[in-house]
Amino acid sequence: MNVNMRPSFRGQGVSFLTREEMEQIHSCTLDILNDVGLEVQHKEAREKLKEAGCRVEKKRVYFPPTIVEWAINAAPSRILLYDRDGNFSMDVSGRNAYYGVGSAEPNIIDPFTGENRLCNEEDNKNCVKVADAMPYIDYMMSQCQVYDHPKTSYEHEYAAMIRYSSKPQVVITADLESTKNVVEMATVVRGSLDKLVQKPLFILYCEPTSPFVCTKESVEKVMYMAETGLPVLYAPIPMNGATGPITCAGSIIQANAECLAGLIIAEVTRPGAPFLYGAIITNMDLKSLQPTYASPETMMESLAMSEIGRELYRLPTWGTAGCTSSKLADEQAVLEGTQYITIAGFSGANVIHDVGYTQFGLAHSNELVVMMNDVIGRVRRLFDSINMSPDYLAMDDMKEVGPKGHFLGQDSTLRKNADHWESDLEDRNEYDRWLALGGKTMGQRANERVKDIIENGKLNSLPEELDAQIVAILDRIDAAEKETMK
Repeated sequence: MNVNMRPSFRGQGVSFLTREEMEQIHSCTLDILNDVGLEVQHKEAREKLKEAGCRVEKKRVYFPPTIVEWAINAAPSRILLYDRDGNFSMDVSGRNAYYGVGSAEPNIIDPFTGENRLCNEEDNKNCVKVADAMPYIDYMMSQCQVYDHPKTSYEHEYAAMIRYSSKPQVVITADLESTKNVVEMATVVRGSLDKLVQKPLFILYCEPTSPFVCTKESVEKVMYMAETGLPVLYAPIPMNGATGPITCAGSIIQANAECLAGLIIAEVTRPGAPFLYGAIITNMDLKSLQPTYASPETMMESLAMSEIGRELYRLPTWGTAGCTSSKLADEQAVLEGTQYITIAGFSGANVIHDVGYTQFGLAHSNELVVMMNDVIGRVRRLFDSINMSPDYLAMDDMKEVGPKGHFLGQDSTLRKNADHWESDLEDRNEYDRWLALGGKTMGQRANERVKDIIENGKLNSLPEELDAQIVAILDRIDAAEKETMK
C-alpha cells in the first residue's frame, strides 16, 4: 500500500460536539447567512448568486437556507489526490487523516546557526527536501516565503514542491494569475489539464477576510478552480475577540458562515465542484494580542469545524496540527505540537496542515517537522489499534510456554515484532549507552537529522525535460516581475 494511503482510526475517536449541538450551529449559521450575509467583492460572483436565488444589495449578498442546503448537497463527499507520478495517494473523506507541512512562513530558524531570519529560495528548497524525507508527512505545502522574488514568491514556493517532491500538495497563490501559473506547472507534470483534473495533484488554499468579507482575489480563485474542476479550500481564520466573537461557539458559527459562502460560490459556478471544508479559529491572548495557535480553545474550535463538515455536511475536511506559539522547537513546541497532532488525528480531520509552524506561524522549524514526523508515526500506530485476529491472541504461545518460561524463543516473537512501531529519532537505550552515544537530547538529534538531509540527502527531482519546462515558466514570470518593478 502506498505510504500515503492512511487508514482511518478504528476506535471511538474524539468528538467536541453532539449531533444536537452541530444542528444548533447549523441553524444559527443559516440565520447569519440569511440575515447578515457577506460582502462579496466580485461582480460576476454576485450575479451568479443572484441568479441562484440570493438577495443582493450592492456588494452585500444574503444567502437563503435553500441555497445553502443545495450547495452542501451538490459538493462531492470525497476528494482523491494523486502524487507527482500519478499514483493514488490520498482519499480525502470520512475519518482519513493526512498530515502536511506549511504554510508560507516569512522566517526560518536556521538549522546551522540557530538564527531567526527571513527565508530565501535556498531555504525553500531545503525545507522541501527535509519534508520529502519524512515518511509520515503525507503532502507538501509551502514552508518558506521566497523574498528573493517578492511578486512571484508563491510560484517559486510551488516550483520547489513539484520539482523536489513527489508528494501531493496544498497550494497558496497570490491571485488569479498566480493560480494559473501554478496550474500550468502542474499541467507540465501531468501532460494536460484534462489529466490534471482526472488525477488532481493539489488542493488550492483560499480564505475570506473575517468578519464576513469574500475578497475579489479569493473569489476569483474559487471560481477558477470550480470552472476548471480542480479542488479548492475556502478556510476562514477568525480570531476570538478580534476578527471573530470572543466565545468559541460564536466564532464557530461565524467561520461556518464564511466557509459555506465559499462553498456556495464554488457550486453556483459549477455544480459538483470539489470543495474542502474547514477553518482555523484561534483565540487572541489578551496579554500579547497574539493568536494562540495551539491553545486548547484553538484545537477545539478548529477541529469542531472538521467534525461539522464530516458528520453534518458529509464534506472532505481541513484541519491543523503540529504547530506552536513557542519561538523555538523546544519543550513547549513539542508539548503543543504533540497534543494537537494526536487530537487532530483522533478527531478525524482529513487534511491536517501546519506541521513545523512556530511563533504563531511567523517562523518555520525543520527540527520541529522532524520531531512531529515521529509523533505522527506514534499516532498512526494508535490508529491501527489492537489486532484481535486469532493468530494475535497468542493462545498457543502461552500454552506452550506456561509458568516460569519466556517468549524469546517463540517464532511469533520475531515475526510479530515487525508490527511494533519503532522510532528513528527517540532514544530507547539505557543510560550508559545513551551517554556513550553522546548524551544528546531529542532536539539535538533532530537538528543533526535536518543537517544531514540538507547536506547529504538526495533531491527527489523531476526528470530533466520536465524540470526544464518548470524552470522556463519561472523564467517567464520572473521576467514579467522585473518589468513591473521598473
